[in-house]
This record gives sequence, structure tokens and C-alpha cells, in this order.
Amino acid sequence: MAEIPAPPAPENETAAQLFRTLVQLHDQGKVSLHLDFGRLNHMDSPVGVEADSNIWAYGGVALALLAFWLGGTYWALGVAAAGIAIYYTIGRAYVRKRLGRRIEERAFRDIDLWQKLWRWGGVSLVPDSGGEACVAPKGNWLALVRGLRDRGQERSA
Repeated sequence: MAEIPAPPAPENETAAQLFRTLVQLHDQGKVSLHLDFGRLNHMDSPVGVEADSNIWAYGGVALALLAFWLGGTYWALGVAAAGIAIYYTIGRAYVRKRLGRRIEERAFRDIDLWQKLWRWGGVSLVPDSGGEACVAPKGNWLALVRGLRDRGQERSA
């Protein structure tokens, strides 16, 4: 990962202003957000909600207990195996979809949460122009935004 050289920052430019510019660039489709769900789904992640995964486990256990009560051990084992298969096919996709939506709705709209998320890692900003991805936490998202903003201003001039 090559570092993008940071254009000189105006003295009065703040991270909040650059964050607003990042949101605009994202809304315009000039930069996309790529997510590492393995990292972001960790219980200590600033956007992770363990209940998203737990609801599937609780439902599976409840169904397995019901199957045990009604049909015995073999039925319970069959329901448990089906529950595990359902989680790994449908459940994980559901959890990832909710996590991605949470990042779009909350972290990508609140600079404090965005900065916590960037320090945590698990997100990358990828310019649509085909440039190199800026990967959290080591990448400099401020420099990426400045560069994309300045290139956009040069093209419109």
C-alpha cells in the first residue's frame, strides 16, 4: 500500500470539513467503502452489535430444545444441524447486510463514530478512478479526500 502524498492543508481546514467532503464524494459515487466483516463483527468494534448474531443462536437453541422435547435426541440433533447450516448460509448474509447498513447510516454520518471506526480498522476507501485503496487504520483518509477533492476541482476548472 503506497501512501498518497498529502496535498498541503489549508490552515483553517478541519477534519469535520473533510469528513463532509468524504460523505459528498461517497454519495456522488467517487469513492466507495469496502468492509472487512471479520474485523467489523468483533464484539469490541465500534459498529458491531453482538445481538445480530446471537438472535440466530437463541432461535436455533430454542428450536433444538423444542425438537428434543417433542421428538427426542435425534430430532434435536437434526434441528441443531439444520440451524447451523441455516446460520452459515442465510444468517451470516443477514448479519453482514445489517452491519453494512449500520455503517452507512451511522458511522458514515457521524465524524466521532467514523474516527473510532477508522482507528479500529476493517474499512477501506477505494476511489472510483482506480487509485489505490486507503485502508484503515494505517491509511490517511484525510489525504485521500483532499486528493480526490482537488482532482475534481481541477477537472471542473
